[in-house]
Amino acid sequence: MASQLFLYLAHVIPFATLWILSVFEVIPTFSYLPDFTHHFVLFAPIYTVLLLGFYAIFSVIHGVSTFNDCNDAKQELVQEIKEAREDLKKRKIID
Repeated sequence: MASQLFLYLAHVIPFATLWILSVFEVIPTFSYLPDFTHHFVLFAPIYTVLLLGFYAIFSVIHGVSTFNDCNDAKQELVQEIKEAREDLKKRKIID
């Protein structure tokens, strides 16, 4: 678990550091970029969170839409339910 945290931080910290340094003009990125890109640089974390949310939504939709039916498992489950009912009837728990 801790190794996953370190991997996550190893990917996030460099980008977060570059973003903070560019927003506070430590790295003069705004002087090199056109004026319309200032908006994108300032709101880059919000756009990132939104894109991750869209990715999560679409991956769940894709997973649900491609979920396979298991007819053999269904038949096995129905058989186990019948056996359980018969056993409960033998024990006189249900009628």
